[in-house]
Amino acid sequence: MSDYRQSCIILDKPSGISSNQALSKVKKKISQKKAGFSGTLDPLASGLLIIFFNKATKLCSYFLNADKSYEAIAKLGETSTTGDLDGDTISTADVPNLKELDIKILEKKYTGVIKQTPPMYSALKHKGVRLYKYAREGINIDRPSRDIEIYSIKINIIDNNHLFIKVRCSKGTYIRTLVEQIGLDIGCGALVSKLVRTGINDVNISKSVSLENFLSSSEEDICNKYIINGDLLLSKTDTCILSELDKEQVLKGNKVKIQNKPCELVRIYDEEKNFLGIGKINEESELLPKKILV
Repeated sequence: MSDYRQSCIILDKPSGISSNQALSKVKKKISQKKAGFSGTLDPLASGLLIIFFNKATKLCSYFLNADKSYEAIAKLGETSTTGDLDGDTISTADVPNLKELDIKILEKKYTGVIKQTPPMYSALKHKGVRLYKYAREGINIDRPSRDIEIYSIKINIIDNNHLFIKVRCSKGTYIRTLVEQIGLDIGCGALVSKLVRTGINDVNISKSVSLENFLSSSEEDICNKYIINGDLLLSKTDTCILSELDKEQVLKGNKVKIQNKPCELVRIYDEEKNFLGIGKINEESELLPKKILV
């Protein structure tokens, strides 16, 4: 039996099920009650879903707020209620000749800080209720636009009805909305026909296990191949090692003076290399614990 106290799995969620359904299947497979994941993926979307167990769930918010990478296929000439193929069709239009489309201008327009209005079919809450629940009742809630940032975007023409779009972006970015915005610019509308989340911070989908393989594996294989400790997701983050005395203080939530340079995020270990959590080192070389996992 594995020690799941600080554990997580890097899952490749398939299209066709919700993130919560994937989470439930994983929890049931390894008999874990407490678990969470790193940002919801739409049922149509597949890709990277980091699932955290027990104490490691304290890291969820860090990855929820992390930068993300996606690959999408945009279907041109059609819009829907959900912004993807799962919704009801709102409009159809002829697609202009894409040979006349200046891709570079589009890429430049959507690089950097841009405005987005979150879609009604999203997990955002209004008065404690998810927006998609209002949408299913035909209720439209006013949503203020907000700034998000596209660090890089690459658009390629697949055929005269489809575009391939590769994006690295900040938290809060909706690829469905981005595709809709691009469709408006082209003049025919667009929706997402395929979406894959390929990265969360430095964690890449190449490190993931498919849900099918996970569920068909023995618990011994799962423990040996797929379960990792939460600190391994932060392999490029600075570390600090605490003395026994400083460890006692940090576990109480107190700051301690250390020798490390100022750092916004640092992994904390004790002298026996046990992972304690994450923290921040301020300008006074004080370690401020943020999330303690023991």
